[in-house]
Amino acid sequence: MVIKVLLTDEIMPAGIEALKKEAEIIQAKDPSMEAVLQLVNDVDGIISRNTKIDKRIFEKAPKLKAVASHGVGYDHIDVDAATRHGVCVVNTPGANAQSVAELVVSMMLALSRKLIPADNALRIKKDYYARNQCLGQDINGKTIAIIGMGLIGQKLAKICLDGFGMKVLGFDPYVSSEQMAKLGAVKAETVDEMLPAADFVSLNCPYTPESHHLIDGRRLALMKPAAFLINCARGQLLDEQALYQAIQKGRIAGAGLDVYDPEPPAKDNPLFTLPAVITTPHIGANAVDSINRMSLLSAQDVLAVIKGEPPKTRIVNKEVLQG
Repeated sequence: MVIKVLLTDEIMPAGIEALKKEAEIIQAKDPSMEAVLQLVNDVDGIISRNTKIDKRIFEKAPKLKAVASHGVGYDHIDVDAATRHGVCVVNTPGANAQSVAELVVSMMLALSRKLIPADNALRIKKDYYARNQCLGQDINGKTIAIIGMGLIGQKLAKICLDGFGMKVLGFDPYVSSEQMAKLGAVKAETVDEMLPAADFVSLNCPYTPESHHLIDGRRLALMKPAAFLINCARGQLLDEQALYQAIQKGRIAGAGLDVYDPEPPAKDNPLFTLPAVITTPHIGANAVDSINRMSLLSAQDVLAVIKGEPPKTRIVNKEVLQG
C-alpha cells in the first residue's frame, strides 16, 4: 500500500525528506479549503498549517487516519469531527516554544525602548533630534505576568528571570504553586490578581471557548497605565476594540500583537493606526529552527499514526486509539 500525505502548505525540507522515504506527497496548489477538498479522497494523512480541517474534509476522505497541525495550536482542526471519523489529530507542542518566547521578549524590548518610533523618526522623518522624545525604560527588575505557563510560558519565564532579573507572576490552573516556584515564578490564583502588579502582560495560553476575550475592557482597566500587553498566542483571547480604546485613552501604554481576530486582520484595523502598537503578521513560529522542528515532527507523527506506531509528540484525541 502506498501511503499518501497531503500538504495544505509547503513545509521545510526536513519534513519533505522524511515523507519521501515512506510516502507519496500531494501538494495543494494553495491552502484554501476548496483546493484541499479536491485532493482528500485518497489520502492517508494531512499536514495543515492554517487551513481549516472540518467535517467536510473528513466526510470526503474515507482513508484518512491522521491530521497533523504544523504547530502547537490546533483550533483550525475540528477535533470532535476527527474523533467521530476515527482520525488522530497530532500537534507539535514545544517545537516552537523558544521562537515564540523570543518574539515576546523582542516586543517587550521594542516597546520599552520605543524602537519603532525612533527608527521611523530617523529613517523616514530624518529627525535625529527626535531622540529626545524617545525616552524608554529598562525591563530589568520589572514584573511580567504570564497567562499560560505551558512550554512557551516556561521558556519566557526563564528568559525574563535569567536574562533581565525580572519578577515573574504566572497564571495557569494546570500548574501548581510548587511547579511555579521551581521555575522561579509566583503563582497567581486568578488573572485579575496579578494584572495590577504587572509592567508587562503576556498571553501564552491556548484558545478555548471559555477563554474567548480573556482580556477584555474590565481586565485592561486593572492594568497599570504604564504597562504593555503582548499577545503572541491567539487573537480571540483579546477584545481588540477594548484594547484600542484602552491605548487611545492612555489606560495602558501600548501593545505588541502577532495574532488577530480574524486572521488575516482587516486592513483598516484601528489598532494599526496607533503608534504605541507593534504589529507582526503571525510570525511567532517563523524562525528557521522552529519551522524545521515542526516540519520534521509533523511528518514523522503522521507517518507513525498511519503505520500504527506511537507518535513522537502528542495525540490530541487519544480516545481514537483507545476505541
